[in-house]
Amino acid sequence: MIKTVLKYSLYTLSGIILFALLICFAVWGITPVYIFPKSFSFSGNKYYNPYKDYDNTHYERANFHGHSRLGGGLTNGRANSEEDVFKAYRDLDYGFTAVSNYHNISSSNPPPFDFPYVPAQEYGVNIFKTHILLIGSKRKEYFDQPLYQGANTIQYRINRVKPYNDIVTLAHPAFLNGIEIEYMAKLTGYDLMEVVNTFAHSVSHWDTALSSGRPAFLLASDDTHNVFKNTDIGRNITMVPLNPKTEADKLYDTLKNGAAYGITVPHVVAVLDRSEKVEVLNTHPQLLSMQVNGNTLNIKLNRLVDKITFSADNGKVVAEYDNVSESSYIITDNDSYVRATVYFDNGSIAYFNPVIRTNDGLKPNMPQVSVNYPVSIIKWIFTTAILLAVIFFTVKIYLKKRKTGCNL
Repeated sequence: MIKTVLKYSLYTLSGIILFALLICFAVWGITPVYIFPKSFSFSGNKYYNPYKDYDNTHYERANFHGHSRLGGGLTNGRANSEEDVFKAYRDLDYGFTAVSNYHNISSSNPPPFDFPYVPAQEYGVNIFKTHILLIGSKRKEYFDQPLYQGANTIQYRINRVKPYNDIVTLAHPAFLNGIEIEYMAKLTGYDLMEVVNTFAHSVSHWDTALSSGRPAFLLASDDTHNVFKNTDIGRNITMVPLNPKTEADKLYDTLKNGAAYGITVPHVVAVLDRSEKVEVLNTHPQLLSMQVNGNTLNIKLNRLVDKITFSADNGKVVAEYDNVSESSYIITDNDSYVRATVYFDNGSIAYFNPVIRTNDGLKPNMPQVSVNYPVSIIKWIFTTAILLAVIFFTVKIYLKKRKTGCNL
């Protein structure tokens, strides 16, 4: 009896594994093969400055990546209700926040919290956490490749969701190497990148994208799963130059234009309770201006900081200044972009979006990707043939065993 149970359990498990592998193979088969745009450096005699047209004297804290209880507690976020998430960020005096559950969009903000409503979701069910954060979502997304994802698969997912979401963000690309760093020289068509996330900082991924001609702007996210854990909230902050009560309709464009900046706090600040933490956050230096005059980039803050650095292509630090409240850098002919990083006296770090070379001073577009149709069709035919062969031989073996069993 036990041997029979084990035998049929083994058959069942084998069948489930085979079915799962066939699904993964089918997903691989229908994924197009792309002709990725070649890497290039930004060029031109003018500069796109993402901070030029915004009021740099008033920034609001924001977080767009957080989870609440979903599916009876099956997902990682079971400790929080949506109300708990919004209360946590209200306690920290945030101006914008959102719940971004897996493949689920909240229909509204729970009362009594008056945050501007931001429909969002985290998209991706795969073993290496190759996730995409979608902001301004208009439909739930499910399609995915559960196993390893190459550049073609990730690009296909970006292209699928782009028409139905205002902002497509590459979530924590360095986490578990969910997006290999060399893919950043290929991928295109997204809007933002989570440069700072509790699970991983992806600064090298960011510089690889920028150095390859992809105008990727940043997002900083708590990616909170338990708001009752101090280190899960108020740790990675997107600073947005908007009044949430009067300018919420400008949020998506502001983020896509790169006018936000990101702050990550050290562990000694992250562990503080809410009342202590908000006091620390309120003492952070604030950006007053980021200007380009001729070839000179100037950043000005409202008080002294430990250090300001300027980084250019491939993340190379090209200048740094200690104990200053403002500093300048003369952009050289070899710099296709320049970005500033500011180190606060409490160990917090602020990352600013890059000033980018252009011909017209306007925000550069992401380069276009195209489908390699001949190779994609061959791949589809090959996959179909393999799947049909597997189904044919599986049915044949099943019928043979059934017939043999009947004869016995």
